[in-house]
Amino acid sequence: MSLSKNEIKLVKSLQMKKYRDLNRLFVVEGVKLVNELFEQSAFKIDAVFHTPSFEGAIPGSVHTFQITESELERISGLKNPNKVLAVVKYPAPVTIDYTENNLVLLLDRVNDPGNLGTIIRTADWFGIRQVIASPSTVDLFNPKVIQSSMGAVYRIQYHREDLVETCQQLQANDFQLMGADLGGKNLYEVDFPAKTGLIMGSESHGISDELQKLIDLSITIPQFGQTESLNVAMASGIILSHYKRNG
Repeated sequence: MSLSKNEIKLVKSLQMKKYRDLNRLFVVEGVKLVNELFEQSAFKIDAVFHTPSFEGAIPGSVHTFQITESELERISGLKNPNKVLAVVKYPAPVTIDYTENNLVLLLDRVNDPGNLGTIIRTADWFGIRQVIASPSTVDLFNPKVIQSSMGAVYRIQYHREDLVETCQQLQANDFQLMGADLGGKNLYEVDFPAKTGLIMGSESHGISDELQKLIDLSITIPQFGQTESLNVAMASGIILSHYKRNG
C-alpha cells in the first residue's frame, strides 16, 4: 500500500524541531541505527518504514509499512537513504542522579549537531551516563545528532536543564565543577575527583559568564603544535580520557 500524503507530510515534518516537539516524535534512519533501536527499551517506536530489501527483525508490536525505494527517498532526510526509517516517540523525562560517583558532562550552548552527537557517542565510550545540556544547546533529536551519535543516544541519560541551577545542585552534592577554558590549569596536572561536573562551552563563545562564576577549577588541554583550536567534541574526548585514566 502506498503512503498517504498525510503520512509523507508527517514524517518529512519531523526534520524540523517545532514539529518534533509538537508531535513528540523524531526520526531514526539507516540499518545500523534502527536495528540498535530494536534492541533497547528506553525509546518506544511509533512506526517503521522499510523497503523489501531490509532484513532487520522488527518487533511484532510495531506498526510497519513496506515501501518502495522512491517512497523512502520522499520521506528521508538523508541524501542516500538506507533501507529503513523509524519514527520514534520522545522518551519519558528522567531525574538527574546527584549521588552517582562518576563524571557528569554539562554542555553550554553547543550549537553544532555533529559535535553534540559525537560528544554523546564519546561519553558513552568512556562510560559517562549523564549528559546535561543548556536549553540553548542544539536539540538532541535533530537528525544529524542522532546520526552522529551512532546509537549512543539510546544509552545516555540526557537532560535539558538550566545549567546554573543544576551546577549549584551538583556542588551541594559534593561535585567539583571543572570548566574547559584556554586560560585554565594544564589538564595533565589535574587530579579529578570521582564526582566531577565537567562544563564544555560553545564552540564560538565558550562557557557563559554565569557558569564561569560557579566553576571550581578551569582546565585547558596544553597545545604543542600550531593548530589554532580544537572543536568541542574533540576537546571533550581528550578530557574524558584523562578523567578515566586518573579514575
